[in-house]
Amino acid sequence: MPELPEVEYTARQLRASIAGATIQYAQVFWEQTVSHPDYHDFLAQVVNRRVEGIRRRGKYLLVNLSGDLLLTIHRRMSGNFLLLSPGWQLDTTRRENDPVAWKIKGPEFSHPDYMAPSGPASHRNLQYCRVSFVFADGRCLLYTDPRKFGRIELWPMVCEPEALHGLGPEPLADEFSVQILADALAVRKRGIKQTLLDQGVVAGIGNIYADEALFYAGIHPRRQANTLTSHEVRALHKGIVSTLTLGIEHGGTSFNDYSDLWGAAGENYNHVSVYQREGQPCVRCGTTIERMVIVQRSSHYCPACQKLTVE
Repeated sequence: MPELPEVEYTARQLRASIAGATIQYAQVFWEQTVSHPDYHDFLAQVVNRRVEGIRRRGKYLLVNLSGDLLLTIHRRMSGNFLLLSPGWQLDTTRRENDPVAWKIKGPEFSHPDYMAPSGPASHRNLQYCRVSFVFADGRCLLYTDPRKFGRIELWPMVCEPEALHGLGPEPLADEFSVQILADALAVRKRGIKQTLLDQGVVAGIGNIYADEALFYAGIHPRRQANTLTSHEVRALHKGIVSTLTLGIEHGGTSFNDYSDLWGAAGENYNHVSVYQREGQPCVRCGTTIERMVIVQRSSHYCPACQKLTVE
């Protein structure tokens, strides 16, 4: 699932690419992707809306539209955006010719000058389109999602608190202090890894960066959250900010489906310390990295650097 760094990196790319552009119209190829309002209303309301800003809140991508409207996008497991230059053609013949393939893969796209695989996107990137936004300048922004878990919603701007209800503090904001983190952890008896995955505690952290932040701080993922010392909370706070910042700098972490606006993989997988490094030596001490399952998620840690003890 794209986490804060992947969403932030995409938001920055979109801000540089489509801010000021006008959505001529949108197309929905998998109705359930649009969860608010009814997709017919969604299509009618986005017509001729100007993109006035792109933001991020937690794992949500936020697009401010003219007329005081707000697009909220949660990409979930496999959602991505791909920006196509003018000249790409949409082909929906699969809908009638092969309904099964249409349900799985959606429409096809072609361009007379496109040469796979050296073009801006691979054939894989051009599959599984669920929603497209066609701009007045001829460009097209595709939302692709093989697993169909992602959701796009359109709200009046005044409803933003309702749309994003329950999200905790932004970990890269100035307001995210050591004390705020300490207060949140002090009242939670769950394991620290499970606690960090709770979007009501800190917005935007997922499996990858929870593992990395805990390794940075030398904290075992099963430590009970309210047992952390003040020193450990400070180290964890620094670890959260540092690992998220590093992830953004390297374009996000691509292990499975995530890619950026141009179909390129993020490079942060070259800089992780423990995530998906089971069986490899710890970058600090050389001990073999181990894996365990916590709340149905793989958790990676160094048993020497992250001992399950309370100092």
